[in-house]
Amino acid sequence: MNTSYLDDIARRIAYAAEQFTPSHRPNARQKADAAAVLRDMFQATEVHGLSFADFDGIGDFPRMAIQLVQHRDQH
Repeated sequence: MNTSYLDDIARRIAYAAEQFTPSHRPNARQKADAAAVLRDMFQATEVHGLSFADFDGIGDFPRMAIQLVQHRDQH
């Protein structure tokens, strides 16, 4: 994964985090974990020829990654 992908993931997570209401915004650790989840998802699917555009075409994966780590932290 190249640096531009990592920068894009960081931008996507930051943008998604701002969409949450202040009381539900992810903390710094959750943003970092969500970025790592998203990075790992993309790395795992690159071997199948998938790209950011493929993910964007079906869902808001940065937001889902944040929701995953927030859900994890609730338990």
